[in-house]
Amino acid sequence: MIVILSGCQKKENYEYMTKRFTGPFDTITTYMSYVLSEDDFNKQCELIEKDLNYYDHLFDKYNSYEDLNNIRTINEFAGKKAIKVDQPLIDLLEISIERNRTISNKVNIAFGSVIDIWHQYREKAESHDGVGEVPTKAELEKANKHTSIESIKIDKKNQTVYIDDANVSLDVGATAKGYAIELIKQDLIEMGVDNFLLSGGGNVASHGERKILKEGEFYLDECQKQFCVGIESPKDGNFSHKADDEDIDNEAVLVVQGESIVTSGDYQRFYKDIHGVKYHHLIDPDTLYPAVHFRSVSIITEDSGLADFLSSAVFLMEYEDGLKLVNSLDGVEAIWLLDDGKIRLSSGLKDNDKLYVIDKDRLK
Repeated sequence: MIVILSGCQKKENYEYMTKRFTGPFDTITTYMSYVLSEDDFNKQCELIEKDLNYYDHLFDKYNSYEDLNNIRTINEFAGKKAIKVDQPLIDLLEISIERNRTISNKVNIAFGSVIDIWHQYREKAESHDGVGEVPTKAELEKANKHTSIESIKIDKKNQTVYIDDANVSLDVGATAKGYAIELIKQDLIEMGVDNFLLSGGGNVASHGERKILKEGEFYLDECQKQFCVGIESPKDGNFSHKADDEDIDNEAVLVVQGESIVTSGDYQRFYKDIHGVKYHHLIDPDTLYPAVHFRSVSIITEDSGLADFLSSAVFLMEYEDGLKLVNSLDGVEAIWLLDDGKIRLSSGLKDNDKLYVIDKDRLK
């Protein structure tokens, strides 16, 4: 996902300012806003940096931190004892379980034992020029015996989490980043910030609109006063561009005003086997292997946490099932980049109406 920020200058006492935060959630988070003073902007950035680090540590399953029980702590004591954790982690687990039961069981936070296997194989491949072996079906099926979401026991009164199966491993990778971005968005709004765009690793949250009209060329007239976000091109396979179009980074541009956009795709975290077959990080719980339906799915809705959950779930579904799910949810839209190079839109999206598809031939 590419955030389109250029073409702004100081005007009407407002100044466009932006900052990048590197590290939390293993990505680069970009923040932009229109502010009346640098001091205001610095205070906003202090809040963002503090929140990003806190949620990154709290939702981390790979590292431990002093004086903080997190996902790793819960996993370490699976089958042994309940762990007291901070309320935001309780909230994330509860809402992830609820959405698994009411929206889609394709996203299961108790699926960590299978995800761990793929993570280990991918890490090993990364140390060998991105080429590695593939887990066996037997290995994956053995791990899959310990993925029941019913194993998670939450005591809201005592604020504890207990896993009753020692071999179950929690993994909130499909939900945590979007949920954290949404919490930070709400903190900024509560702080009184009335315009901003916050983007971290395929998760973009917006609020308000530009305080300074954008100057220069843009795809849609609305981009002059509202925020615009680009849907990133995989830039390979059937999404390869001709030599004279190498500077094209987006397949489409969306106007956002309060919405969040989250994209799940196969073109960033992956490795290949010796035959050149790609294995990405989005694992289908029904097959135990990476889903092969699309290059990416982008979800547009107000809540970044819900968008993160849905982008993972819909990516793991056949198109017809994903479209049915999206159409059943109020205030939710989606964009699919298909493997054949075509683009599909949910029923509430229309080209040239707050959405601009760059290559019209891709629309299907």
